[in-house]
Amino acid sequence: MAFEPAQQHQAAAPLQGPLFEGLLTEFAASAMSAGIAALGAPNRALIFAAAARACGPFDSGPGRSHPVSVNALAASLARPFETIRRQANMLIGDGLLVRSETGLSVPLQVICDPRVALMADGCHDLLVRLVEDVRAANLILPEPRPDRPYDPRAGIGIAFDLLLATIECHHHRRENWTRLALIFAIEWANRRFAHAAGPYLAPVKPSTVARILGLPYATVSRNIEGLAAAGKLRRVPEGLVIAPDLVTAPAAADARLALVNRARQLIGRLGQVGFPLDQPARAYIGARPALPALG
Repeated sequence: MAFEPAQQHQAAAPLQGPLFEGLLTEFAASAMSAGIAALGAPNRALIFAAAARACGPFDSGPGRSHPVSVNALAASLARPFETIRRQANMLIGDGLLVRSETGLSVPLQVICDPRVALMADGCHDLLVRLVEDVRAANLILPEPRPDRPYDPRAGIGIAFDLLLATIECHHHRRENWTRLALIFAIEWANRRFAHAAGPYLAPVKPSTVARILGLPYATVSRNIEGLAAAGKLRRVPEGLVIAPDLVTAPAAADARLALVNRARQLIGRLGQVGFPLDQPARAYIGARPALPALG
């Protein structure tokens, strides 16, 4: 767990506050990494996740089968039509999306594709880790529904929803998705050691950011230069820190609040589909994902 509260004699606390916000940042950076590892780039991972949530197949029931248009995807992701169309064509070429006269769809058999399984199972288990850490921190979770059998497909869909929510809630940052992934990773790494140095004061090296996300160092270095030039990162002798304005500005506070509210809704939905909120470790598809080494 990234943020360890003093748990001895600790009273249960609401599902909000800096600790929960930090865990959500940890999920965002880790889920971006899982998507990059599976599909090669943040753009491809996020467009696939959005298409999958728009038309199935990650639902506990039979799933939605209505195709989604490129226009609708572009609107939901707040990206230009041409960007979405170009990336969607690549996913079609890879057999992960299918185009018909009515739009794009994700075929049911794509669940068995090793790349999709890597991303889907990875995001699911990162969501389980988030819930496990929330419970360990004695934050208040909804009551479980033991009367309902838990279908991990539903959990995968909710994990994709949370990943997409992190993007939607941070539209104010107006970054391409690679740079947004870098911001999440740097912010998480800064927070990781913040218990000793104060919020957002623990620097991280560019090479570590590249390792967290699984991106080439040249790509990370080039985009860090752009973020630093725009005043969104600060360079210090020990590495990189998020610029204070990116954390303290009213838009940033609004984004954190919106994401916290959305995450609470999604965790509530997890309970409704039978997720064992009282024993979250039982829900792992694989095993608890390890945190990247920052040393």
